[in-house]
Amino acid sequence: MSIDPSTWSIILGPPGTGKTTTILNLIEMEMQKGTPPDKIGYFAFTKKASDEGKERTMNRFSLSGKDIPNFRTLHSLCYRMLGLSRTSVMDRSNYKEFNDIMGLRLTGDINLEEGSISLLSKDDKLKFVEGLARLKCHDLRAEWQEHYDEDIDWHTLERFSKGLYQFKQARGLYDFTDMLDMCVQKELAPSLDVMFVDEAQDLCPLQWKLVKILAQKSKRVYIAGDDDQAIFRWAGADVNFLINISNDARILEKSYRIPQSVFSIANKVIGRIKTRTQKTWSPREEAGNVITEASFEHIDISSGQWLILSRSNYLLNEIEAHCRGLGVYFERKNNPSISKKKIEAVKNWENLRKGLFIFPDQAEELVPYIRGSKRKAFVNVDPSQKLTLKEVQQLAELPEPKIWHDMFTGLSVHERSYILSMLRLGEKITKKPRITLSTIHSAKGGEADNVVLMTDMPHRTWRAYEKDPDDDTRVFYVGLTRAKQKLHIVQPVTNKYFMI
Repeated sequence: MSIDPSTWSIILGPPGTGKTTTILNLIEMEMQKGTPPDKIGYFAFTKKASDEGKERTMNRFSLSGKDIPNFRTLHSLCYRMLGLSRTSVMDRSNYKEFNDIMGLRLTGDINLEEGSISLLSKDDKLKFVEGLARLKCHDLRAEWQEHYDEDIDWHTLERFSKGLYQFKQARGLYDFTDMLDMCVQKELAPSLDVMFVDEAQDLCPLQWKLVKILAQKSKRVYIAGDDDQAIFRWAGADVNFLINISNDARILEKSYRIPQSVFSIANKVIGRIKTRTQKTWSPREEAGNVITEASFEHIDISSGQWLILSRSNYLLNEIEAHCRGLGVYFERKNNPSISKKKIEAVKNWENLRKGLFIFPDQAEELVPYIRGSKRKAFVNVDPSQKLTLKEVQQLAELPEPKIWHDMFTGLSVHERSYILSMLRLGEKITKKPRITLSTIHSAKGGEADNVVLMTDMPHRTWRAYEKDPDDDTRVFYVGLTRAKQKLHIVQPVTNKYFMI
């Protein structure tokens, strides 16, 4: 069994070098040797990484989810090993009850996609720091004194921590950190022939403890990641552990994403990091293009695939308003700029006007946008019946049919104007948006032909950057290495920015 980390196989994958593909090739070799799929473990901390590995494995080897029960997040694995039910896990209703008891306003859902706790409410900061201390295996007071004594009152934090513990104990409830901790204490792990851990740079000390326990019951261990892309240290990730075990690492040497011009800048940026694993790797043969822009408004985004990145959501709010003004179709936080229901309603109405048919369920989604319509007109209609414009008009008691933007007065003027602008531009509004607005943290693992990187930094981030630049240097390195063809670097509008 692989107990000693020095016996583990380490794979370091710089941006775009095909780390997940490499792991899939190793999985294929294992199965060719006769390793049963259920004896293969693939673990990651984030659901996004875990789902990608699981989906690609199922597609490549024609397997079902039942065939590979150990392709999971570490949290999901712990949940299964502990034999918990959903009623045993802290949810929003439990946090609401706890709020009422303690006189707090916890949301129960902390999404820190900007890599900072500064935007959290006072009470959510308490929850974050309490959980962070456990993930880092730190004493709560020591964690508070080291990082958060200016933000949080100690006595309030201590009262919160004790109150939350007692609340969970009294009701037999567990949060995700509890699950990790319990599995570590009980040394629970499945018996595996081979184990893969992906995105290892994002693991915190408590998760590394679990990985060591998993490794004890695994014959072969592969750890994959990239210390240069460690952008979650603020959330407890311990990148130094990966660095310390990477002396004999296999480094994937060819990027299939990054062109030469972007590679050159990326190397200069990451070279500023004080403590890192040195890597020799190369870009694609294409030259690519790096363009410095005076402002975002100067960039033509009317065609092509785009990823627009910022260190903060505040700047993205301004960009979103600009994109709406241009009439381009985009998404933010996985939500399209206009809902799919509204797009489908427009499409189906215009299909009716062209003489085509729609089904009752499509008609039901359509008529709410037409004022004065009979909303429940299709309840008793055969779901398989094909309806014409005249039939929809009669059943829903619609006025004389007109083009959609004159009929859909249930949509706001701004919504109708925005949809019209998109149609005039020829936007493919029934497909996935070609433009994505995102913070750099949320875009990790993504890529696009064209990337726009905003260099401005929030005030609090800037203060942390001045004290220790390594963390945000890694963040902007991740941002600029999303580009497959062109990288547009937008000059700052403030005096607090990252120098590229």
